[in-house]
Amino acid sequence: MTLACGQQCSESNLQLLFTVAQNSGEAAVRSNCIIALGDLAFRFPNVLEPWTEHMYARLNDKDPRVRKNSVLVLTHLILNDMVKVPSLTLQLRNMENVVSNMVSQ
Repeated sequence: MTLACGQQCSESNLQLLFTVAQNSGEAAVRSNCIIALGDLAFRFPNVLEPWTEHMYARLNDKDPRVRKNSVLVLTHLILNDMVKVPSLTLQLRNMENVVSNMVSQ
């Protein structure tokens, strides 16, 4: 699948996408935003690098589906060296419940 948005389009709309990912009332919308942000991070890592902490913030979302998608997206990006891992111990503590829920499903 080809992204329909180039680097300039991505840069100019990142704040909007992160705002929707954080504030949307629909969990499905927040989940789709984190997936789209993961795709953009893979395609334009230098553009997304300053926003990395906002991606990690979705690990604390109130909905478990959003947290699950956040773990999957961030894991993919980390394993491909696309994002740095800030303060790993804090993130692991937050991800513990998400991972245990994924295993039980």
